[in-house]
Amino acid sequence: MIDALLDVQDSTLKTVRELLRSLFTSGAVDALLVPMALPSGSVAPMLVKDPDALDQADPLAPVLPINAARAASLLTATDHQHTLGLVLRSCEIRALVELVKFQQASLDNALIIGIDCLGTYSVSDYLASDKDQLLDQLLAGAASGQPQPHQDLHYRDACQICEQPLPQGDHLALSIGLVGVQPGSLYLRARDDLAETLGLTPTDPPAGRAAAIQS
Repeated sequence: MIDALLDVQDSTLKTVRELLRSLFTSGAVDALLVPMALPSGSVAPMLVKDPDALDQADPLAPVLPINAARAASLLTATDHQHTLGLVLRSCEIRALVELVKFQQASLDNALIIGIDCLGTYSVSDYLASDKDQLLDQLLAGAASGQPQPHQDLHYRDACQICEQPLPQGDHLALSIGLVGVQPGSLYLRARDDLAETLGLTPTDPPAGRAAAIQS
């Protein structure tokens, strides 16, 4: 695995979108399962085949209406030969791995992309709030490992008891780090072949990441 830092351009979300877009343009994936913004204001995992559609991708939205592992299982339990990128939170990755054990999903031709999870709110709280403020506060707290709920809101119960909010495991092809990363950067950890495909420059992990993760 290769460690790399990516400079944030305009915003963290836009930089993540461009990173995902580069997976298409580099030929690393043929399609992506990724959370997309809906007209209702919420998000949901959708299969994207057009990189231009990623302008509506919102994988950092602190809301989880459904666990995308089920959608991933339906997409991977076929004999397709296309490379499918799966943008998932750590709990979704764990659920998908369990589905693989029960032969209800397959990781063949799948490229798992994990993102540090900073906590999620209920759908109703998310829809009733200023979404930019919610994300900005979480990202600010992530640098020190202390993302806090916004004002009088609370994380979902499942998030409050989660002990592994960061993606881990040998099945990861790419992870996008937010915890312990100073504003202005994204921390990437990529499989060697994918790092070469994306043209990533190897570097050391952020100095404060280990302490922030422990926090």
